[in-house]
Amino acid sequence: LLVAGAILYFFFVRVVTVGHNAMAPTVMLGDQILVWRTQSFELGDMVLCPHPSEQGRYVLGRIVGPPGDTISMDRGMLHINGQVPDNDLHDPIRWLDPETGRIRTMLWGVEDILDHDHYFFREDGRRVPEMRSHRVQGGAYLLSDNRSYLGEDSRDFGEVPEVMCIGKVFMRLTAAESPPEIGNSWLDILE
Repeated sequence: LLVAGAILYFFFVRVVTVGHNAMAPTVMLGDQILVWRTQSFELGDMVLCPHPSEQGRYVLGRIVGPPGDTISMDRGMLHINGQVPDNDLHDPIRWLDPETGRIRTMLWGVEDILDHDHYFFREDGRRVPEMRSHRVQGGAYLLSDNRSYLGEDSRDFGEVPEVMCIGKVFMRLTAAESPPEIGNSWLDILE
């Protein structure tokens, strides 16, 4: 088992500790996640890629737009090629953001991107995140699941070449504290 574990670790899987809440509530600050090393990605996958402009830094994001797609956000809702993905909105929750120490009221729900269901967040009562229409050219367009978190996705640094990406997130190994409504736990399979 040790040999098999070592082979998996060195050749197929990377363990990453999440350093911010850009992908909350799917993964939270302090979660340890497993990334399957691959170069094969689909719309809706959560991927780990080198930051396109900051050497030695990595970004986590969800692929919401491959080349040729048009991405935008209107009234806080994602649009892919003019269509809003199916979603199920829930009642707002109060969330103690461990990154800032502030209690925030978050709107949240489950969104379906190409049969990948995942949570998304956005802060209630603040300016709703907007994004002008962007036609994806030659890379992957990454978006944070926490739509109010700016600076850690393609809205800030542009498209990411898929060939540079390390792999896709497939499991939460350990879980940091999450809102009880979300219920993140250890050894969760993530899509």
